[in-house]
Amino acid sequence: MKQKLIAEKAGVSFATVSRALTHSAKVRPETMQRIRKAMQELGISDSDALFQGRGILSKTVLVVVGDIATEFFAHIILGLYDVLEANGYQMSLCNSRYDSEVEMRCIKTAEENGYAGIIMITAVETQELVSFLQSAEIPVVLVNRYIRSLDLDVVRIDNYRGGYLAAQHLIENGHRRIAHLAGPRNSAAPQDRLRGFTEAMHDNGVPFTQDDAVFGDLSRECGKKFADWLMPRDYTAAYIGNNYMAAGAVHQLLKLGRRVPEDISIVCFDDSPLVSEDGLNLTTISCEPQIMGRAAAETLLKRIADPLGRHVKTIYSPRLNARGSVRSLRE
Repeated sequence: MKQKLIAEKAGVSFATVSRALTHSAKVRPETMQRIRKAMQELGISDSDALFQGRGILSKTVLVVVGDIATEFFAHIILGLYDVLEANGYQMSLCNSRYDSEVEMRCIKTAEENGYAGIIMITAVETQELVSFLQSAEIPVVLVNRYIRSLDLDVVRIDNYRGGYLAAQHLIENGHRRIAHLAGPRNSAAPQDRLRGFTEAMHDNGVPFTQDDAVFGDLSRECGKKFADWLMPRDYTAAYIGNNYMAAGAVHQLLKLGRRVPEDISIVCFDDSPLVSEDGLNLTTISCEPQIMGRAAAETLLKRIADPLGRHVKTIYSPRLNARGSVRSLRE
């Protein structure tokens, strides 16, 4: 393959050569000179068919997701597919199971092989990822998460607002002893939801400390453990960070003889069939994921077309879907 020969001769990556051959503005001038010199030494001219496109990989977008079985993420992917497919791109999926090493392996492979771009639905923030994103020549869009230290293209929910809405709804229904099961500590989304929740509690003069919050891993099993943690405590309500943890918690509470909402009220993040299975009918904070997916794909296409343009932050306001899992204590 000619690109590989050029990369070896110029001492650069395959991905850098791929971008140089399509005149990407993200390739530094000095790097471009090295590539052109390598091509001259190899007898490859600028008019070579190589410059007409990067082939099938150049039309491939890597999509990194923590758990492809999660309905919210699946609908984001459907939105991505609608836009990418309509524009002649295909997707390669990486189901990382929230493993940062898997994520890094996938995104490095995408860059090395000249993929068109990367969309990360669930970026696990590590120093290695931050370092990669600081110097990456491949376009990257973050969805549902963001990294505070970096200026990147992001499509996400206003998680702070979501946490604030959850607390306000419970407080308006008379609850004063409220626990929170958050997502992973190293993710900006759970951090923002906790911050919004905490500030709403304080704004309304309702006590809430770090002892009232538990961090989890977004799984049903984690929700069950949270239910066990709740049992000996005197909370009247709980705000749970996603639908999987909420479903696990509610089923465990019922198994232990606690009723929802008669004994404890529940509000959770994410709307999906999980929140109504077996008659749960949970009140949720949510946003339309398919719209987010389409917006993320459109953002990536714009970044591919304009590598040095200003970064775009698209933030969607969440909505409260009041159902039957919150009991009013004001009756």
